[in-house]
Amino acid sequence: MTSTFESERDLAVLRRRATGLIIVGLLGLVVGALFSTERAWGNLLLISCLLSGFGVGGAFFLAFHGATGARWSVPLLPAARVLVGTLPLSGLVAGVVAIAGLLYYPWARGPVAHGETFWFKNAWLSSGFFIGRTVVYALIWTIVARWLCRPRSTPCAGRSGLAIVLLALSLSGAGFDWIMSLEPLWFSTMFGVYQFSSVFLSGLAALVLLAAWRKYCESDQTVGQDQLHDMGKMLFGFSSFWMYIWFSQYMLIWYVNLSEEIPYFISRMSGLWQPVSLLNLGLNWVIPFFVLAPRPAKRNWRVMVYVCVALVVGRWLDLYVMILPPLSSDYPPCGFAELGGLLLGAGIILRYLTTDQVTAVLTREQPCGEPGVAV
Repeated sequence: MTSTFESERDLAVLRRRATGLIIVGLLGLVVGALFSTERAWGNLLLISCLLSGFGVGGAFFLAFHGATGARWSVPLLPAARVLVGTLPLSGLVAGVVAIAGLLYYPWARGPVAHGETFWFKNAWLSSGFFIGRTVVYALIWTIVARWLCRPRSTPCAGRSGLAIVLLALSLSGAGFDWIMSLEPLWFSTMFGVYQFSSVFLSGLAALVLLAAWRKYCESDQTVGQDQLHDMGKMLFGFSSFWMYIWFSQYMLIWYVNLSEEIPYFISRMSGLWQPVSLLNLGLNWVIPFFVLAPRPAKRNWRVMVYVCVALVVGRWLDLYVMILPPLSSDYPPCGFAELGGLLLGAGIILRYLTTDQVTAVLTREQPCGEPGVAV
C-alpha cells in the first residue's frame, strides 16, 4: 500500500476490528432474537438488502458506462468493479435470508385477501413461486456481474443495455417480493422505480466513498476534481429524483385515499415513526440538495465524503422504515437486534475493504473477474 498504510500491520488491525464488529453484531442479533425473532430476521433482511443494493448500484453504473461509452467515468471503474464483485454473494445471502423468513410474511400463512380483484395477488404470493423467483433474482445478478466484470474486457453497448433491463426487472421484482409483500394488502405501482432510485443513489455514494478510500490509501490522482464534480452532479440529480418518486408515491396514495393503500403511510407518518420518516427525507434529499447546490462543494473531497456517508446512512434508514414497521410495535424499535444489524453490516463492509483482493483491485486496477475477487 502507500505511505498512509506503511505496513501490513495497519491492515491487520483493521481486519481484527472488522472481525470483532462482525462477532459482536452476530451476538447482538442472537440476543435480539431471544426477545423477538421477527425483528432479528427483519434486521438481517435489512442489512442483506443494503449490501446487495450496493452491488446492484455498482452494476447499474458499469452498465450505463458500457451502454453510453462514457470516458469521464473510466477512473471510477475500479471502485465500481469492487461493488459489483460483492453482488453474487450478497445477492445470494439476501435471497437466503428472505426465504428463511418465509413464515414472517403474512401471505405465507394463508390467502392475503378474498374477492375478484385479489386472485392474481394470491397466486403471485405463493411459497413455491416466491422461492423460484428469488432463485432467479440471484442467478440474474450473478450472470450480470460476470458480464460486466469479464477480465480484460469492457462490456459492449448491447450487453450493457441487456444488463440494464435485467437489473431493472429483477430489482423491481425483489423489492415487490422481499419488502412490499411484508404488508400484502398494500400495493404501489411506483415501488419498483422507488427501489431503483434508492439503490442507484446509494451505489453512487458508495462509489465516491470507495474512490476516497483509494485516494487515502494510495494517494491516487486518477480520480480528480472533474470526476468528483461529475459525481456530485449525479448525486444532486438522483437525490432529487429519489425525492420526486417518494413524493409522487405519497401524494397519489394520499389523494386517492384507498383503504388498502393509506395504512402504509399512516403508520409511518404518525407517532414516533413520523420523526424517523422525516429524518429519512433529510438524509436522502435535504442534505444532498442544499449542501451540493454550490459548485465548490461538489469539488471538495471532504464535503462529498460527508454527504455520501449521510446517503449511506439514509439508505439504511430508508430500508428500516420500509421493513421494520410491520414486524414491530407502534414505535420504532431500537434494541439488540437493530444494534447487532448495524455492527454486522459495518464489520462486513470494513472486512471486505481490507481484503488483499480488494486492495489489489483498487491499487492496480486488476479486473474484478481475476482470481481472488469473487464474481
